[in-house]
Amino acid sequence: MRFIVADWGTSRFRAYRVEGETILDEISSDEGVSALQTGQHRDVFLRHCGEWLAAEPRLPVLLVGMVGSREGWAMTPYVPCPAGPAEIARGLVSVDLGQGRTGWIVPGLVDEPNGIDVDVMRGEETLALGSGIRDGLVCSPGTHPKWIAMRDGRVAHFCTYMTGEMYALLCDHSMIGRPAADPEDQTGFDLGLDASERNRGPSDDKRVGLLHLLFAARAAVVAGRMSPNLLRPYLSGLLTGDELNGALSQFGHPTSVTILADPPRAALYERALARRGVETLTRSPREALLAGLARLLREGSIPPA
Repeated sequence: MRFIVADWGTSRFRAYRVEGETILDEISSDEGVSALQTGQHRDVFLRHCGEWLAAEPRLPVLLVGMVGSREGWAMTPYVPCPAGPAEIARGLVSVDLGQGRTGWIVPGLVDEPNGIDVDVMRGEETLALGSGIRDGLVCSPGTHPKWIAMRDGRVAHFCTYMTGEMYALLCDHSMIGRPAADPEDQTGFDLGLDASERNRGPSDDKRVGLLHLLFAARAAVVAGRMSPNLLRPYLSGLLTGDELNGALSQFGHPTSVTILADPPRAALYERALARRGVETLTRSPREALLAGLARLLREGSIPPA
């Protein structure tokens, strides 16, 4: 099984020519969705992948990620959870590649577990399908980490956390991170995890809450109780630990979690989960992406190129 995929995110464009789950050729650029205007996407894709299309005119072409957002090539409606390859394939949206070729944008997912709260994802659904987990919990760290419950090989439910974005905001655009200094002392990460673990428990516990702990981190530095070199890792540990508080409360306390991340980010989650007594398996997100798309082609009904 051979196919072409464009993994098109907000800041990066990555394309692969694939056989099975093996990459034959790849290319990348900084022409992410946020850098393009309406109508530019096809030209970017053809400039990078036109030779592949010409050499193999029958290969399926799949596009995944923010390319299906409002700022992308074509708005692709979310598919409701629970969803597996069949439901996702039915939500594919076609785009014209020229010369009779068609590309297919993989839709994201929407989850409304209680009919009130709403969550969405674009791209991580493909990683989850390729995670190798049929029944269990998957974590996809990043700017907006996703915790995904898999049931019978389908995405049953998921929750998104603002961990990465909040860390960047605090460090770069807030008084909280202003006293931080280099070089960073990574022992601060464990100190932040300590604080997050103290800030969980039954509702009648005297928890001060994340917002107080964030300010207290700055206060500890300006009062001379914490070295400025500890501050950024401390904030990372505090936010990661708070994410775990929410995820483990939402999904129960699993015996293991599959992490879809490259080092060193995966190592931070392995460290944080080990403290909670949770075993971890780690898989490369690129490997999961290709495995998920291959599964979509095998189990979904993808129209020919």
